[in-house]
Amino acid sequence: MQARSTWGALLALTMTIGGCSLVDGDPPQGTSSSPTPSSTPEDTSVELFDPPTEGRDWVVVVEDPADTQQVADALEADGLALTSVNRAVGMVTLRSADDDVQERAKGVDGVSAAVTDRSEDWQPDDPRLPEAGDLTPATDIPPPPTAPEGADPFDGWLWGTEAIGVADAHQVTTGRREVRVGILDTGVDADHPDLAPVLDTGLSKSFVSDIADIDGPCEAEDCVDPVGEDDNGHGTHVAGTVAAAANGLGVTGVAPGVTLVDLRAGQDSGMFFLGPTVNALTYAADQEIDVVNMSYYVDPWLVACSGGAQGDSPEQAAFQDVAIELMHRTYTVAHEGGVTLVTSAGNEGADVGAKGPDETSPNYGDVAHARTVDPAECERLPLDGKRVVGVASVDEGDERSTFSNWTSDPDDQRIDVAAPGGQETDGRGGILSAMPRGLARAEGAIDDEGRVTESGNQRVVRSCPDGIGATDPDPDERCGLYTWLQGTSMAAPHVAGVAALIISAEDERMNPDDVAARLRETARDMDCPADEGVVHCEGTSERNGIYGEGIVDAAAAVE
Repeated sequence: MQARSTWGALLALTMTIGGCSLVDGDPPQGTSSSPTPSSTPEDTSVELFDPPTEGRDWVVVVEDPADTQQVADALEADGLALTSVNRAVGMVTLRSADDDVQERAKGVDGVSAAVTDRSEDWQPDDPRLPEAGDLTPATDIPPPPTAPEGADPFDGWLWGTEAIGVADAHQVTTGRREVRVGILDTGVDADHPDLAPVLDTGLSKSFVSDIADIDGPCEAEDCVDPVGEDDNGHGTHVAGTVAAAANGLGVTGVAPGVTLVDLRAGQDSGMFFLGPTVNALTYAADQEIDVVNMSYYVDPWLVACSGGAQGDSPEQAAFQDVAIELMHRTYTVAHEGGVTLVTSAGNEGADVGAKGPDETSPNYGDVAHARTVDPAECERLPLDGKRVVGVASVDEGDERSTFSNWTSDPDDQRIDVAAPGGQETDGRGGILSAMPRGLARAEGAIDDEGRVTESGNQRVVRSCPDGIGATDPDPDERCGLYTWLQGTSMAAPHVAGVAALIISAEDERMNPDDVAARLRETARDMDCPADEGVVHCEGTSERNGIYGEGIVDAAAAVE
């Protein structure tokens, strides 16, 4: 599932299951619930600056990345307010209310392009902010399914990890703390009791600032979104699937023994723009992060086309050209930095290997218009990137989730593997994972004392340590909150977690190509299903357009 807008609206399909539970018992043997020590970042090729509160965001491309600092100095000397300098890929971003930015930037030696994703006269809709609902505490709270012996209390709900053999993989490894997985998303709730033990807050970094038009008022004085917070919820949910701690609370992630790093590049609204995305991936390479999960597409273009698509303006075409060029540069930097990139295939239920419509772009900066996109000339960023592992979604029966994208050309390497992501027709078909307390409170799912409310009981469950009953208040915020979501966004972190287990089973860092090959080679082969409407599966059981090379298999991957 790709992050989009606010939680429960365009962001995701929220599942309707209630419940709450007391948690008893100690953490499983061989695991630790103590916090992960905070690292100190190494020198990085990305420099960030506090942004002005007004103006449009611009991306400046430097033809030769070696000249980036020289270009940045010239732009700053011209009075332009820089927001970032990325010396690895040759990108400078800035924010300005001036109307001659492009002319001034392109007048600097070494600049090959200067573009913005927002037209001068465009006015956005009001930001969609969560509103508190019924705050009446719930009383009818059913218990969770019985968890496997030694597991966390809600693991009985985790059909996804069961389907890919995570328990058997954990007999080999639960992950090494030295292995780090970056969650490039809307943030990770550092106070969540299932994530705090595994999150490296010192290495985590925010690359995004609030845009009032879509995110609402700034939450920090400098408008930079803080590390360790997630007002959207998408990133926290993804993080829980990858590596929620095996600590006797809530759920267990696919790789609970690894370390998470919050690479905050998504807006509170759930949008992911070019500059923050490129900066976050470059930083991941600089810090030698092993795996990065990317459950999103780069806004505002669902599909970016070289030279634009029919109906796009010259300015829109220029931006798409820049997005493709900079993302390609970034893929190379990430690969050379040893980063295994995992991304969601998307939730349009579309054939990404054939010509088709895109009626949603641009979703910011101008009015969306109908366009026809051709995969021979257009790219879904980051899905179409070289060496990026694309993940489709399946339901509990191993069938394609109806929302999951697929391809009619199984050799195009857009769909590499499939993983559990849920099914929209069945409320219990979603993926259960962590939810930020602040978001739950804003939406009225819990009351001021942390108790699940009547309305929240339909979609949120709570797991508490000994001494806090199912309907007791939680003033010290010791309980964890969890919710069900579905989408390819939920499938991708299953694969990112397995990638982390593969690396953990070795004694040293692995080449990303070797990690990706291991994921594909050990995936469980799946035959093409019968045709379903316009979906016609091409390929064999070894590789086809629905499952790629099969459903990821954690146990086989670490043998």
